[in-house]
Amino acid sequence: MTDVNKERFDKRLDALKQKSNPAKRVEKRVREDGLVVDVVKTDLRKRGLFPVKTLLVAGFLFVAFKGFVLAEIGETEYLGRLEALKTGGAVEVTTAFLLDVDPATQAIANVVGNFLR
Repeated sequence: MTDVNKERFDKRLDALKQKSNPAKRVEKRVREDGLVVDVVKTDLRKRGLFPVKTLLVAGFLFVAFKGFVLAEIGETEYLGRLEALKTGGAVEVTTAFLLDVDPATQAIANVVGNFLR
């Protein structure tokens, strides 16, 4: 027969060892009953999660930047510069592909263009 108290003690001891590990990140959380507890957060790189929100925000900022540039210099100048990039090397062609006008960029340019003019 196993001792229940010994198992609980071992669990608590393991939790303390985990919290005292400097490689782990410990956050304070308030439970529903008002008790403040330490929660061990695992490293995101070890869990294998990808920062989806960060990528979405970066993508939105990139499209917004393209829209601002398109509104500022005009569509004919923008497309002329893209054509110049398309005649370059592999890096320039990739950049031209990424900077190409899409519907989201065009919509942002139309909204921003109304404020600029």
